[in-house]
This record gives sequence, structure tokens and C-alpha cells, in this order.
Amino acid sequence: MKSFLSKLKEISPIYLISAGVFLFGFIALVVIFMYQPSGDSADPEIVYDEEGTEEPCDHVRRIDGVCVEDDSQTDPALVGIMIENHYEARPVSGLTEASIIYEAPVEGNFNRFLAVYPADAPVSKAGPVRSARPYFLDWVSEYPEMMYMHVGGSPDALEKIVQYDLFDINEFYRGWYFWRDNTRFAPHNVYTSQTLWEKAIEDYGNKEQGTNGKEQFDAWEFEKWDECQENCVNEIETVFSGQTYSASWEYNTSTEQYERFEFDQPVIDPQTGDQVVADTIVVQYVDTEVLDNIGRLGMETIGSGDAIVFRNGFGVEGEWRKDSRKDRTRFYDFDGIDGNEIPFKAGKIWVVVMNRVDGVTFK
Repeated sequence: MKSFLSKLKEISPIYLISAGVFLFGFIALVVIFMYQPSGDSADPEIVYDEEGTEEPCDHVRRIDGVCVEDDSQTDPALVGIMIENHYEARPVSGLTEASIIYEAPVEGNFNRFLAVYPADAPVSKAGPVRSARPYFLDWVSEYPEMMYMHVGGSPDALEKIVQYDLFDINEFYRGWYFWRDNTRFAPHNVYTSQTLWEKAIEDYGNKEQGTNGKEQFDAWEFEKWDECQENCVNEIETVFSGQTYSASWEYNTSTEQYERFEFDQPVIDPQTGDQVVADTIVVQYVDTEVLDNIGRLGMETIGSGDAIVFRNGFGVEGEWRKDSRKDRTRFYDFDGIDGNEIPFKAGKIWVVVMNRVDGVTFK
């Protein structure tokens, strides 16, 4: 039997040269693949996408820090919608697609939502849509050019909408951008959708709204944090007016999100079938007073006060600051003289505006 060496001598030199060229090319490809930079930068920004997955990102949406496909999506037109949470209005539709939700008390200390959406959010039904209150306008004013949708409002709120020159879509005067669901009783039966609000923007909005707009809002800071290992906050409870208007949030270590419950049951969006979740929960303590015999509230939203930011299982105590109606409400820790702004986790942000000292408990 011939030895391996003698067999190798019988192989044509041409085959040996070809094999050597192939081997060299293969090694070169491996080296190029291993050291090729990702995207336009060798060190891209790391953020979380909507599913909580870490990924390199070249284009970040300013409203919530979420990674988007291209620069045209970083500063979309925005829509703010008043959505109620009255027990006769449940289940509420459209909350899972909102980027930011402000939850604040109205008369009777019932809670109501201001849901902020990118105009291109795929929402087939949002509501029930309810009436405006003046302090919600202070948050609307933080987003120049944002369209505000509601059904009527308190006299003070309607007067200030005109005074502030807000981009306003009131169902009382422009009802064709809403519909009334005949399976529900008024006033808990008014809804809108992405199709309708995009038509309203087209008909009445600033044609340069969004990325090419004249004025941008002041974005919050977003940053990646490690998972909490000790002294973690896994449960949060918020109470406005008794058990009916309370909610609990439970931290899911797998998704790194807080999940919302009411009456110990998951809060499910009937349009998507998904549970309502938040990546960052902010508690903003404010002072309120009853203004009339109907129980309408006045609220101190400009100035400063106590705050707590929950994310990734951490609870960070600090304060909120807002210098004027149009200034962004920002949240700071107690480090140093002026504190440091507390960065949020990219994703869904829920701001609980609480007027009760004992309204929020956590453990």
C-alpha cells in the first residue's frame, strides 16, 4: 500500500496550487467577517427595542428612545388623546400602542389618561375618548405641534386650548375624526383610530409637522441599566379613589417590564390582546385642590416636587422640575447640589401623577 506521502507526490501541482488559493481566500473571508464594523460606526449606540432586546441602533426615536429603521422616523408627528378609565368604560382600547401615558386624577379623584402616540402607530381603536382638563394641557404643551384629541372639556380647559393656540381636534366640532360605538352607552362610547387621526393631521395640521417641524420637544434621556440584584422593586400599587381606581404593577424579570393589573387581573388591550406594560414608571407627586361644586381639580404642574422613577427593578427617589408650561417635566436624583437627570429605559413610559401621600406603595 502506498504511503500518504507517495500519494501526495502523484497529485498534480495544479491541484495543489488551486487548493492553496482556496484555503487562503477562505481565511481572508473569515478575518474580514470578524473585524468588519457594524453599520456606519464601529461603536454604535446600544438601546433596547420594543421587545426589550438589546441591539445596536443608528436611529433612535426621540419620544421613547426606541430604535427605528431610518432617520425619518426619529421625530414623527405626535397625537395626544384623552382616554378615560371609568369602570363603565372598561376595557380601555389602544393603551398598548402608546409611547407615553400620563395618568392623573379628575373630579372624584378618578384617574384619566393622556396617551401620546407617534402618528404612525398602528391603532385600530383608541378610547373611550373623554373631555379635556386644564392641567393635561400643561403636558400637551411640552410637545410642540402635537395634535390633541378630546370630547369637549371643562370651561377652563376649553378656554385655555384657544389661549395656548394648541393643535386641537374636539369631537364636538370635528366629529368625523371619531365614531360612537353603538354597543356602549354614552358618554363612554367615543373612539378614534390611526386612520382618522392621520386624516385630521392631513386636513388641519402643519404641513411641516414631525421631523421637519419648526420646533422639537426636549427629549428625555435614555440609558441601559443592569438588572437589579438587591433591594429591588418588584411590585408597585397606585390608588386614586378606592379599589375601583387602583392598579398594581408587577415586574417581570424575563421581559424586564412592569405588567399592569386591576382587581388582581391582567389589564388587556381588547384590540391587540396584549397586556398593558411599562418599561419605565414615573411617580410624580403634585398638589391639587377642588375648584367647584362639581369637584373639578386645580393641579400644580409647574414648579417642583417629589418623584420616584422605577425601571429594571430599581426605584430611584428624586424630584420633578418644570419651569414653565412649555418646558419639559424632567426628573432628577438627589446626588450632588442640583442632582442628575434620571435616565429612562427605552420603551413604554408611564407617568403616574399622584395627589395622595399614601397613593403609591411599593416593595
